[in-house]
Amino acid sequence: GTLTGAAPDTFQEFWRDPEFVKRFMGGYGFQADIEPKFQSPEEEAFYRELAPIVGEQPEEAVRRLRGFLKQDSSALLNHLLGRLHLQLGDADNAETQFELAVARFPDFRRAHKDLGFLHVREGRFEEAVRHLTRVIELGGADGNTFGLLGVAHLNQQKHLSAETAYRNAILYSPAVADWKLGLIKSLIEQERHDESLALLDELLIENPGSARLWSIQGSVLLQKNEPARAAVNFEVLRKLGEADVKTLMLLGDIHLSRESRALALEVYLEAMEKGGAEQLEATLRAAEVFTSLGAWAEAGELFAKARDVGGDEMPEDTRLRLLKLESKVALATGDGEEALRVLEEIIESNPLDGEALMLVGDYYAGIGEREMAELRFERAAKLEGFEADACVKHAQLLVQHQQYPKAIELLHRAQKLKPRDNIQRFLEAVERIAGSSSASNPVNS
Repeated sequence: GTLTGAAPDTFQEFWRDPEFVKRFMGGYGFQADIEPKFQSPEEEAFYRELAPIVGEQPEEAVRRLRGFLKQDSSALLNHLLGRLHLQLGDADNAETQFELAVARFPDFRRAHKDLGFLHVREGRFEEAVRHLTRVIELGGADGNTFGLLGVAHLNQQKHLSAETAYRNAILYSPAVADWKLGLIKSLIEQERHDESLALLDELLIENPGSARLWSIQGSVLLQKNEPARAAVNFEVLRKLGEADVKTLMLLGDIHLSRESRALALEVYLEAMEKGGAEQLEATLRAAEVFTSLGAWAEAGELFAKARDVGGDEMPEDTRLRLLKLESKVALATGDGEEALRVLEEIIESNPLDGEALMLVGDYYAGIGEREMAELRFERAAKLEGFEADACVKHAQLLVQHQQYPKAIELLHRAQKLKPRDNIQRFLEAVERIAGSSSASNPVNS
């Protein structure tokens, strides 16, 4: 059983795999004990004469069969014609003939099986279940029938039924890895992570080079909230050269959350190399995290890579976001004049950029230009979405200058707009200081 690489809840890969189709559909023969009879010796003779050209000249076989068919022909002929249409890729006519065969002979097991196969392929899962279940009732249980029944149930979110079907499929066809993958998917959907991980371990022993299995197991470990173990899987994918950009960004996030900054940076840069300009947004998000952690050097490398990848084609909003991040790092690393230059460029481009206004306010506050800082915070506080944060920054500046009543007023306004526990604690602390200050200065109160 090789891994097709198909998701167990889709069917396109099965349909494209000639080995699977051959295994599922079997030959064009018939089983006299459980199938309809020929209506006459002539019909049987015609059927046998047609047999040699069915595989080699399906179009010719269709032409002859259509010419021979009558209103009261045996369901066997409808079934054969359906098979030929299926072989030629004509699903609509195939279905019509299979339905005719079942109408003429309701217990026609192979016709039910082919209808089930066809309906799964076309995503008509409810009808597929009806026909595949009938095949099993008629004694036609085998690995492929149960496997496809699992596919149909899984796609209808009937995960327990899917599990039962896949377990039966594995009993009949233990070598078919797709049914094991289907079982894993149904277990994951039921949040039975330990069982799915054990099955994945089994499959990985048989298929250590399967990127798909390493990826699925990594995802399950993340769902189990075991990021460190998931990172091992994603690193294996990297070594196999099979880690896509999304996986690399996820791996970078895990390394960053575990404070492995150098590893995170390495993986993010690799993702940028692989994904190009499409990864700008995700890279800036990572750069924001580095910036918030005070990892200025790492943030700087991501800025440079973003500029390299984005080039002149970088969207304006992305360019402004990058400029803002660069100015934050410049402010933090003592290069305030450069930060101010960048921020003024942003504000000139967009006077309603509240974040840039607040950063300029931070700069002026840092160099003791209180009035200039207050002016920027007041401007930002008039912009939708920035009112609360601008009020808090303004209040912090006022507290430094012991202007408690005005600071308290601004903090109350901020809390009304956007209640936050940490700001509430700050407000209460300022009120206490203000209270003790006025108590110790009764003349001034």
